[in-house]
Amino acid sequence: MKSIIDVLEGKNKLIMMHRSADPDALGSAYVISRIFGGDIDITGGINRTARKMLEMFDIKGVENPDFRNYDGIIVLDTASPGQLHALPSRISLVIDHHLDTGEWGMAEHCVIEENAVSCTQMVGRLLRDAGIPVDERSALAILIGMYTDSKGLGTGDSKFMRDFADMMDIAGASIGSLRDFLNTGNNNSVKTAIMKGMQRLKFRAQGELLIAWTHVSMFESAVANAMICAGADIVFVGSERDGKTRIIGRASDKVLGKGFHLGRFFSSLGYEIDGEGGGHDGAAGFGTVGDVENILMICVSRAIEEIRGR
Repeated sequence: MKSIIDVLEGKNKLIMMHRSADPDALGSAYVISRIFGGDIDITGGINRTARKMLEMFDIKGVENPDFRNYDGIIVLDTASPGQLHALPSRISLVIDHHLDTGEWGMAEHCVIEENAVSCTQMVGRLLRDAGIPVDERSALAILIGMYTDSKGLGTGDSKFMRDFADMMDIAGASIGSLRDFLNTGNNNSVKTAIMKGMQRLKFRAQGELLIAWTHVSMFESAVANAMICAGADIVFVGSERDGKTRIIGRASDKVLGKGFHLGRFFSSLGYEIDGEGGGHDGAAGFGTVGDVENILMICVSRAIEEIRGR
C-alpha cells in the first residue's frame, strides 16, 4: 500500500487511460489528479458520456504529451498496453479491474482486481484504506464511474453497494440525480447508428443461444447494447476507422452462466489474428487491422466453437 501511495504522491505525473475513455476511466483520472496532482492525457479521445464530465468537473486534459517530460506515468482502467494511444517506455503504476492478461509486466507496480466492478471503486477503496479523505467532488466522480460501469447498478455485489452508498453520503447525491446527469438521451445520430446496425444485422442460432453481428461507422457500444436488449446472447459490432478495425462485444446473463467470458475470448483471439483485446465477462473490445466483415466472421465462428465445447 505504501509503495502505491508513494507513486501517487510523486511529482510531475502523467495519467493515461484507454482510448475513447469512458466515465469510469475519466472519473478515476480526475480523482487521482485532484487529490495527488498530475496531467490527464486525453489524446486517445473521450466518449460522448464522459465528455459531460469534462465540462462538469472543468477537466483540462493534455494532448500528445512528451513522455520524457514526466517522472511518473500512471495507467488507469486499461486492460492491455494496446488500448493506449501510445506506449511509454516506463510505467510507474497500473490500476485496473479488467481480466489480467499478463501484459503489464513492464509496469513497476500493478493493482489489478478482476472482480471489481469499476476502476473508480478501486480508487475510492484505495484512498479509504490509506486514510486519505475524499471530498464531495471526488466522491461524485467516483459515483458516476461506478454507476456507469455497473450498468446503472445492474451488476455489483454487497461490497460494491456499500462502497457506492459511502460515496453517495459524501457527495450528497441520489440515484435520480446520477440518472438525470447521465441520461443524455439517444440523439438522432445514435438512433440512426442503431437503426443501420439493426438493418445490417445477421444472426445465427446455436442451440438455445442467439449470436448476432453487424457493422456500423460509430456508436458501436450503443448498437451492441440495443442488440442485447433485442434478445441476442452474444453480440459483435464492428467498425473501421483510420485503417483499424474495432469490435465491441456484449454477452447476455444466459451465456455468462455457461462460463463464457468475452474478455478472455478477445484476449485469446488476439494471439490468433494479431490484435489486442480484453475486458469484462459480459462487455469487452478487440482491435486489429483487416476487413471488418472478415474479422466479424472469425469472431462468430470462434464463439460457436467455444459454446459447443461447453
